Amino acid sequence: MFLSLLRSATSLTHLHQIHAQILVHGLPLQNQLLAKLVDLNFIDHARFVFDQTLPPTDFSWNTLIRGYTLQGSPLESLFLYLKMRREGVRPSNFTYPFVLKACSTLVSIALGEQIHAHVFRLGFRSDLFVNNSLVDMYSKCSHLDYARTVWDEMLERDEVSWNSIISGYVYWGEVDKARELFEEMPLRRNVVCWTAMINGYGKEGNLAEMLGLFRDMLLSADEAEPNSATMVCLLSACSSLANFEVGRWISTFMDVNAIPLNIFLSTALIDMYSKCGDVEKARRIFDQMSRKNLATWNAIITGYVQHGLMEEAIQLYNCMQAELVKPDEITMVKVLSACAGLGALKLGREIHLNLDRNGLGPNVFLATALVEMYSKCGKIDDACLVFVKTKEKDVPLFNAMIQGLVYRGNGKDSLAVSKQMQRFGIQPNEVTFIGILSACNRSSLVEEGRLQFSNLINKYGLSPNIEHYACMVDLLGQAGHLDEAYKLIQSMAVPPDSIIWGSLLRACQIHRNLELVDRIGEIITASQDPNSGLCILLSNIYASEGRRDISMLLD
Repeated sequence: MFLSLLRSATSLTHLHQIHAQILVHGLPLQNQLLAKLVDLNFIDHARFVFDQTLPPTDFSWNTLIRGYTLQGSPLESLFLYLKMRREGVRPSNFTYPFVLKACSTLVSIALGEQIHAHVFRLGFRSDLFVNNSLVDMYSKCSHLDYARTVWDEMLERDEVSWNSIISGYVYWGEVDKARELFEEMPLRRNVVCWTAMINGYGKEGNLAEMLGLFRDMLLSADEAEPNSATMVCLLSACSSLANFEVGRWISTFMDVNAIPLNIFLSTALIDMYSKCGDVEKARRIFDQMSRKNLATWNAIITGYVQHGLMEEAIQLYNCMQAELVKPDEITMVKVLSACAGLGALKLGREIHLNLDRNGLGPNVFLATALVEMYSKCGKIDDACLVFVKTKEKDVPLFNAMIQGLVYRGNGKDSLAVSKQMQRFGIQPNEVTFIGILSACNRSSLVEEGRLQFSNLINKYGLSPNIEHYACMVDLLGQAGHLDEAYKLIQSMAVPPDSIIWGSLLRACQIHRNLELVDRIGEIITASQDPNSGLCILLSNIYASEGRRDISMLLD
């Protein structure tokens, strides 16, 4: 009777009552009670029952080790394993899969190798389950050569063996090696194996191979039906590449084949529709979900922010708070970005103050978002304070500070920050130089601008883009170096846009260089589709100089 009650129990209260009856009647059901507590995630009470069981059996030890590992307490699992060894209890082949999983959770190759030595000494070298766990552990700890050695030496392999080594290669980006094993696999390839390979090509951004493999999966004699994990991998690839056409096709495939939605698949759909531009569809899916997790909220908030719907993003954040969903770093970065876009200083300050309360101490990602928010809200001193107090700085943080100072008109200060970046030994990127050249432009520092543009190409080996050229043309043009600016445009590796031509034309107007205006006018009007804004600007320049033969510009 008590065993039947134990099996059907679903609450801790019921288990307390059953435990009391077991003790009163002296029933040998402690192991079954312990297993039930672990299965229902009552790990603290499971430890209490374990400590009261004298002496614990190897089943008890293995059950509690499994519980700690699956509950996300790998150190507790390993401490219990060591205690088991000290007390002279011999581990079994059921012990090591969860001990090795604890090592992989900690990404500790040193601990994993020590456990491997124990496996060897205790005679489990040929055990299939233990070897599968070793392959998985070495793969997740980035030692694929060790994983492959264990795998090659296995006398027996099953689907898990093949899935583990293939998934390991995929995880670390060695998709070609994974594909070789996938094609060699003598067993029926299950959905886990197919999904791992599909995910590998998706992470590479190789949609053609990914979709080809998905089609092969549907037609294969393996009869492996795609599941929600397969669809999540497909949708994630479409999200990363913002490929709405393929993403919508996958969504239609799911509808036609009645693939059931779970929280993970719904979240992947929201992310795909958001990143591909259909925020309304993403919101409909979001509103239809009966249960949402943090990733779901982050996906929809991120979508709104990316498409400039800042007010809606903040409204969603407020709803999230009302539903007592604890935000994480991703949430806060996106909401701070929304505050920056709206100039919502009050909310931005509240978020800054609440970071510690939410267990999100200052780090470089949040610091970057705070610097951008304070800069765009006109509080450059607060932005500088966040920047100075952040010990670990990276390129995006320096870029945010440089651009923030430029945005507030402090060009020379932004150049000082760029020099500090060099002292830190941090390599600037293309975005850094947009800020630096903008600073030179704002402060009319022609020589510094020339030097920095040269550094961009010759010192750091970067390729200037249209924004770099626009900064330099404007800087040279405003300073009266019109011929130099014109020659720079002619040397551009990318076609000049209307902003660059417009900048030089306005400089020509200021410095009254009509000869260069004529040359630029010939280039503009000779194009197949002359820019109307540039034609109007040319017309205005000619009119201001008393020239009336300009009708050709407006034809």
